[in-house]
Amino acid sequence: MSTSGDDPTLPVNRQFALLLALACSERGLTKADVLTSVDGYRQTSDASGITPALERKFERDKEDLRDIGIDIETLEDPSAPGDNQLTRYRVRAEGGSTPLDLDAHESAILSLAAAAWREGALSSESRRGLMKLRSRGVERLRDAPSIAPRLRGREPQFDAFTGAIAAGRAVAFDYVKQGAALSERRRVEPLALVQYGGRWLLVGYDLDRGAERRFLLRRVRDGSIAPVGRVDETRAAARSGRDIGAESLADLHRFAASHPVIVEVRRGGDAELRLARRAVASNEPGRADAAAGASVQLTIEMADLELLADELAGYGPELVVREPPELRDAVAERLRRVLDDHEEPAAFDRPVRAQHATGEPTAERHHDGSPL
Repeated sequence: MSTSGDDPTLPVNRQFALLLALACSERGLTKADVLTSVDGYRQTSDASGITPALERKFERDKEDLRDIGIDIETLEDPSAPGDNQLTRYRVRAEGGSTPLDLDAHESAILSLAAAAWREGALSSESRRGLMKLRSRGVERLRDAPSIAPRLRGREPQFDAFTGAIAAGRAVAFDYVKQGAALSERRRVEPLALVQYGGRWLLVGYDLDRGAERRFLLRRVRDGSIAPVGRVDETRAAARSGRDIGAESLADLHRFAASHPVIVEVRRGGDAELRLARRAVASNEPGRADAAAGASVQLTIEMADLELLADELAGYGPELVVREPPELRDAVAERLRRVLDDHEEPAAFDRPVRAQHATGEPTAERHHDGSPL
């Protein structure tokens, strides 16, 4: 009798089958290869064809594997750059690992776990999946490797701040504020490290401003962190009993929920597949209008204008920012900068290209009040 654990469409089983298929592929698999041949996807595609919902499931599974440290490469077709239907995906065989300092007990546990992983690397379902891929002539497949997930790398500043929190030390560092070109020196009592939206933040008491602040680790200059004394004992005692990390995350969620962003994205493109995961909607996630058409509107939340503008500009003509105007301006500015850096002015009609990608920009930039 089959049990629920044998169901190939369960996320854990589907993601393992995806990992194995990508790890065994030398040239990489296209989205169609995965959705029609890999266990957990092919059952749905055989019954209903390749649907947007199935494509979103594939995108979510890729991100989940990357979150546990699996290095999935994206290989564009040289003859059709930007066509995500021809993009190939594979797991690097030689990917580097994160250095670890383990004691004997921890090493023994991980050795047992690695052995268990290797013993279960090729289940009967996985073998059938590989046979089907070979029979379809996808390409020559590597022998199934013995692989295990790695810890995802963090910003280099993470360890320095972790050590300062544990030791009760205040630190100084160079920090680039949102929208600024130059860094400024900050003196902070580090209190907690939190992860929000895939990015690490330091929560700390700013000694010069006399208040708690949040700092994105990616905006802290490498090599600029230095100790500046001990944490004030009176302030430390006043904070006793507080869950500062949880408080900070709750504040970020409140801010993001009060700063909605409306974007129009091309159906079936990377922008829809990725942003739909974060979209807020009352019915189907990320869709304000279920009617058929070439594009769909998504409402997402914004905790940091500059970081979101960087991300949205990367989708190019797949996306138009509708609201708010200050984000639309920031995206337009980045696209103009790309044109200036890569092409001669006469080669493009700049106003048309910028408007097509981001909507009609306004002349004035507004501060968004970001908490980061």
